[in-house]
This record gives sequence, structure tokens and C-alpha cells, in this order.
Amino acid sequence: MASGRGVRQLAEELGVTPAAISKYLKGETHPSDRVLERAIESANPEEALEISRMVAAELLDGIDDYVNWSLERGVADPRLSVKLSEIAAKIGLASLSSRRLPEQVDEKVNP
Repeated sequence: MASGRGVRQLAEELGVTPAAISKYLKGETHPSDRVLERAIESANPEEALEISRMVAAELLDGIDDYVNWSLERGVADPRLSVKLSEIAAKIGLASLSSRRLPEQVDEKVNP
């Protein structure tokens, strides 16, 4: 978006400072949900797709980091696998994994 509009114009459209735009572009910080909403509202279809890809990448990295952290510490929440499978089904993906944590089996039998 910044390449087509310029940092100052984009900052004005999104209601943030040019410095904030620069930090977003460098990956030093992330825009708020409201700023992302404004960006998507003002984006053309190609820009909206790029924003979607960037948000998805950040979310997936965060989920991966959380899963690794929780598995290392033995505090994995079994609901995560269930929820991720539900999300995968929404977008037409096959089952993420047949591997289940023991708590997930109990949870399905004794909800």
C-alpha cells in the first residue's frame, strides 16, 4: 500500500503517524486491529490480498511459537488442536493430524 500511495498519504488514510507506518513496514511493531480494518477498507483487491497474507503469516508464526512453547513446558491446551481442525475444515483442508493429546480423547468422551 505504501508504494502506491506514499508513507505520508497512507498514514493520513489510516489515522496514524508516518513514523508508525515506517515501523510497520520494518516489522518493528504491528498495527492495531482498528488500523488493519482501515487498511483493508481503503485497499484495492491486490492490496487486501497482501494484507491478508501478512496477517496470516503473523498469526501462523504466533501459533507455531505458542505450540512449541506449550509442548516444551508440558502445558499444551488440547482445545487448540480441536479449534485448528475446525478452522481447517472451514477452509476446506483435510484433517490437520490424526495425532491427539491424551486430554483430547478424554475431552471428546467426557465433554
